[in-house]
Parts: sequence; structure tokens; C-alpha cells
Amino acid sequence: MKTYIAIFSLLLCIPLFAQKDWKLKKDKNDIKIYVKSSNSSSLKIFKAEMTVQSSIDEVLDVIVDGDKLQDWNYKALDSKLLSKTSESEYLIWLALDLPWPVRNRDVVIALKIRRITQDVVKIDVSAASDRYEEKDDYLRITYFEGYWLLEQMGDTVKITHQMHGDPGGSIPNWFVNSTITKAPFYNLNALKERVE
Repeated sequence: MKTYIAIFSLLLCIPLFAQKDWKLKKDKNDIKIYVKSSNSSSLKIFKAEMTVQSSIDEVLDVIVDGDKLQDWNYKALDSKLLSKTSESEYLIWLALDLPWPVRNRDVVIALKIRRITQDVVKIDVSAASDRYEEKDDYLRITYFEGYWLLEQMGDTVKITHQMHGDPGGSIPNWFVNSTITKAPFYNLNALKERVE
């Protein structure tokens, strides 16, 4: 038991120590979005946080519902659940509508769910580009990684969403960095509407 408590304490402390590197870029509608530089890329990392009146299971159900991801994700054209290999592993395809002359993108998303405690769930998010055929209409996004962290606090859930990725193609990095708060802000607002 002491080992589990120590591991859980460490997991909670790591974000606190790393907090000093984050810069608050948006604080609106009870949603905070932070950004920081990446050691491996000139593209920035974002972290978005909010609290909702809901339960972990309700929030989790929305995040892993691949067939309805298009209904609440920024610039989404289409989505579908490709496979569910277990209660903790999902594979989802998502298509994104980008403004002309930029080519539309698609992503293959691998989700791995870990229940850290009864009240804490982490969903690891990563690219799984080679696990679904490429389509001529889209440029495949091949690199992104991050997570969703859901923490039940009484009748509310604290949601933390962190991501780092590269849309690929000819989009300048400065433009991606300048618009990095748009998608998470839109997505968290839309997620909140669905779970409250």
C-alpha cells in the first residue's frame, strides 16, 4: 500500500515541478491553456485545464467515442472508431478540415486508458499512422503525443489535456504556435457542454 501511495504522490508532484516552464496563454470560460517550448521541436506543447460538474466515467465515455469525436473536435470533418481491442485500448480515425490552400489532414489516434486510482484516470494519446490505410483526400499527421488526465473531486472532474504534435506539410511553425490555443479551447468548451 505504501508503494502505491508513493507512486501516486510522485505522479502528482511531477506536474507541479514542471509548472514553472508553462506560460498561461488563455484564461476564459473557466478554461486555462498553457504553452511551453519543446526540447525536440520548434513547435510548442499545450496544456489545457478545466473542471466540470460530471463524473470520470461520463467524461471518459465522450473522449473514447470515436464515432462522435467529429461532433466536438475543432475543425473535424469525420471520425470513426477503428477498433477496441480491450476496455483500455482504442484506435480512432479523425479527419480535419483546414482552410484553403492548406491540405486537409487526418490522424490515427491510439488511446490507452490507465486507472491510476478509483478517482484518477489517465488516457495516453499517440499517433498510430501505420495502423489504418492512408486516404488520397488527406495528408496524414504522423507525429503527436499527449494525454488526458481525469481527476474526480467530489461531484466535479478536473480535466487536464496535454498535447504536442506536428501537422506536417508546409504550414509554418510560427503559424502553428500562434494558433495553438484555438483547438484545445474549442474542444474543452464542447466537451463541457456534453458532460454537464
